[in-house]
Amino acid sequence: MSSKTIPALNRIIIGDVGSGKTIVAFFIALAYLKNLPAGNLALMAPTEVLALQHYHNLLNLINQPNSGLDWVNLVFQTNKTKFINDKSATKKQINDYISDETPKQTIWIGTQALLFQEEILYNLVLIDEQHRFGVRQRQKLSKTKNNSIEANYISFSATPIPRSLALTTYKYLQPHFLERLPGRSKITTEISFFDDLKGKIWQEIQAHLDLKQKVYVICTKIEDKDEEETDGLWSLKKAYETVEKMFPDKVLAIHGKDKEKQKTLTEFRDNPDKQILVSTSVVEVGVDVKQASLMLILNAERFGLAALHQLRGRIGRNSYDNNKCILVTEPEKQWTKRLKYLCQYSDGFMIAQKDLELRGSGELFGSQQSGFDTEVLNLMGLDENLYQEVDKLVESVDFKDLNKKLPRLQNYLDKQLEQAWQE
Repeated sequence: MSSKTIPALNRIIIGDVGSGKTIVAFFIALAYLKNLPAGNLALMAPTEVLALQHYHNLLNLINQPNSGLDWVNLVFQTNKTKFINDKSATKKQINDYISDETPKQTIWIGTQALLFQEEILYNLVLIDEQHRFGVRQRQKLSKTKNNSIEANYISFSATPIPRSLALTTYKYLQPHFLERLPGRSKITTEISFFDDLKGKIWQEIQAHLDLKQKVYVICTKIEDKDEEETDGLWSLKKAYETVEKMFPDKVLAIHGKDKEKQKTLTEFRDNPDKQILVSTSVVEVGVDVKQASLMLILNAERFGLAALHQLRGRIGRNSYDNNKCILVTEPEKQWTKRLKYLCQYSDGFMIAQKDLELRGSGELFGSQQSGFDTEVLNLMGLDENLYQEVDKLVESVDFKDLNKKLPRLQNYLDKQLEQAWQE
């Protein structure tokens, strides 16, 4: 059997939008790093907006008077932007920092750009919004130069991918849950159709604008490839032009390729005259506008349940009693059931469980993140009492002495582990 070791820690912290996952990640990072004479931690986020938000928040925490955190070094890195502590840096300065052998305690914050710093050996890897990354991406940060996995690994998500839920069933991935914090308002979610767009939906927008509140309009793509395109999807360009005609001078637009997206987000948050933001899913994470009380998601059937729940979490960050998310779609039966889950459930973990039922766990020992693994399929719907009996039985097995007590089980596990390491 391979001599490679598994991570010392492999855990997922599951907490709904607003439950405090970010501050928990900060405390874990600082407490862990404090006990290392020198070491590297990675905090990876799926978007530059969110990664930059983490960097500034942690930098502000470190720079607080009498914080006692002057020993912490922060390095921020995306493909476009780089900082070392609170100063802008070049790629050469980043490389010089890595090659400097002076003992340092460093938290690396960034997007997928962190995946390509192969010279760095991380002691702890923190993955924010875990469901936004692929299996291979998440694993790459945990690998050392000799390809063994040694780093401690903690991921964070409000809606973990189905594969992760399945791994928690087998206790390969240990889950921890955060209770929802008070101070978040209830969000009503409903399904509507494009036929209603210029009727009751426009009236709904106007009602929120009259209360000096703000509105998101979410689209699946930036623009149509040509004027003849008829895939039925509303582009950001089309939505912006349509909404601007109805509500002139109140609309802003943003997408992932926009170089000024941080500036646009700030204007949307701070300018009382700009009340509507037309956007792609770039606002799914890391955006906090407390005045936002209404969200329209156009072609909602094209988004996964996790993405829809995360998008919905951009509203309700206030004390309003009229927070509403409208899922705009076509009246097709095949996706109505799936969207109805968003109307029925507000808990991200429950939505993740429904996602597991709908699209499967994928491969537990491979990289496929959807589809039905036979073993997980057999567990789904298992009687709760029976599942607890199975769980106790597994807990009672002494895996250190399987060769003598349960040789057939040992042989089975050896084969499965060999296959996993080969993949």
